[in-house]
This record gives sequence, structure tokens and C-alpha cells, in this order.
Amino acid sequence: MREYWFARRFPVGDPRRAMAPVHWKGYLVAGIFVAALLIGALAFAWMGARGQIVQGAVAFIIAAAVGMVWFIGVAERTCDKTRTVAEYQKERARA
Repeated sequence: MREYWFARRFPVGDPRRAMAPVHWKGYLVAGIFVAALLIGALAFAWMGARGQIVQGAVAFIIAAAVGMVWFIGVAERTCDKTRTVAEYQKERARA
């Protein structure tokens, strides 16, 4: 059986395609994405304090873009497109 890290937030047929983590590895991926944003924000603040606001903005944009592409790529490869988060929660409650 395949191990899924993310699942649909809304049932099949709903036009929204939002995913949410359902496995500790999914939460880790989300945490790494947040860390990439924080690193970009720190670079922006540090460079901005030194008068290099444009370079800081570019550093933040690059960190955010790399984190976003990686996060979305991992989520798409490891998501369950048929079951919802609620179904995973019910399954865990039964166990």
C-alpha cells in the first residue's frame, strides 16, 4: 500500500484542490517550507538593515519561490487524490 503524506481537504468533485498533511512527513514538508520563508525573511531584514533593500527582496523572493516549488512538488507526488483529511482522521480514531 502506498504511503500518503497529504490528502484532499474537500471531497472529490469540489473545484477546490486544497491539500493538507495527514502524515508526520507531510507536516515536516510544511515545516521546511515555513523555514524557507523564515530564512528569506531574515535575509531580507539583514540586507535591508545594511541598505541593500533590493538585494534583500530578491533573496526573499528566491527563497520563497524555491520553497514553494519544492513544497507543491512533494505534495503533488505524495497526495491521496481520492480520500479526504476527515476520512484519515476517522480511520485514526478507529485504530
